[in-house]
Amino acid sequence: MRSRLVVTLVALTAVILVVFGVVRGFSTADLVRDQQRDGLRESTSLASVAIAAQERGPDVVTADFLATLAGRDRVVTYVDPAGSSTVGGTDDVGPDDLSASAAVDGGGRVTLTESGSVQSERVRDALLPLVLLTVALAIVAALVGTLLARRFARPFRRLADDAARIGDGHFDTEVHRSRIKEADDLGTALRRAAGQLGTLVERERELSVVASHELRTPLTALRLSLEDLTLWPQTPPDVAEELQHSLAEVDRLSGVVTSLLERGDGSHLGTVTQTDLAALAEQTAARWADRARAAGRTVHAGPSDDISLPIVRASVDQILDALVERALADGTGDVTIDAVRLSTHARLRVLDESHRTLATGIVQTAPAGQTGTGLVAAATQAESLGGFVGVEDAATTGLVLALPWPRRRIDA
Repeated sequence: MRSRLVVTLVALTAVILVVFGVVRGFSTADLVRDQQRDGLRESTSLASVAIAAQERGPDVVTADFLATLAGRDRVVTYVDPAGSSTVGGTDDVGPDDLSASAAVDGGGRVTLTESGSVQSERVRDALLPLVLLTVALAIVAALVGTLLARRFARPFRRLADDAARIGDGHFDTEVHRSRIKEADDLGTALRRAAGQLGTLVERERELSVVASHELRTPLTALRLSLEDLTLWPQTPPDVAEELQHSLAEVDRLSGVVTSLLERGDGSHLGTVTQTDLAALAEQTAARWADRARAAGRTVHAGPSDDISLPIVRASVDQILDALVERALADGTGDVTIDAVRLSTHARLRVLDESHRTLATGIVQTAPAGQTGTGLVAAATQAESLGGFVGVEDAATTGLVLALPWPRRRIDA
């Protein structure tokens, strides 16, 4: 967009300058020629007066005398009353030369001819400022166009960045506002869309957690009960056969629930990207560095294992932010973020130097239909991704986000 604005403004300015320059150039050339003709006629009149005075005196009109009247790049031709011709000045006459004639008192005629190169030189001198002005205006137009294009494109560039973050799953992105009406209207629509998408993803996340707790466990219990009933001696054969059909339906329903819950890509919760967890720890530490410094604390990335996972980056960022925020609010000392490789999953750890105050184990998620805050919300979000948030068994406080390996790695 910015380049198109610059090209359009510069092209429009160039067209205007070319049209103006052509018209102005022709008019300037005509004006220079007219002024040169008028000056040549005046010089011819003065030369006729000088020659008449020379004729009345004791001296005769010679070529040297005429040369003094001619000046540079001019030729003076004097034809006396007897028809004799005397020439003085530059003997370089061409077809483009200008000439003017005047009668001499006492008889005879004088003709003054000026070289065409003088005319061309004067036209060039007159047009040079116009050409320089045109070039200067074109450069100014390019600079002004660039500045205006940057100013006009900046709000849309920021909106594009905001839209990219929202597309990655950061639905809480603060969409920039603008004094340009069109950009502000676009930002308003983007904020509304982000809110709607955030609500949909939150419902999807809650559905994943609720389905895990409220569907799979009861289905497993129901299947075991039905299977026990089929094995009871008191159960008639026809009832046992019907129970077998019911078991098949329960298995089918359990398979549907499992397929919904065990989608390894997590694409229904946001954009999945292959991410280096060590780099993710460094970026999280950099994101919280200023806020920690304001509180007199430090957040840094510690040594991490070489781990790369396909994750929903926006969700993982939100979970890590919740863990770091808790460490800064309730912990003490430096906060360290690192990544650890384990056999069944990878862990992102947020460690501080305070004594452990939380019970070791997995942080419980919010009950079905309720929205948790802090660690509970982070735990609910982690469970929707197939992982969990836990407290490390150590003397100091260590919060961990566990992320499962992709299924193909587990199978291997």
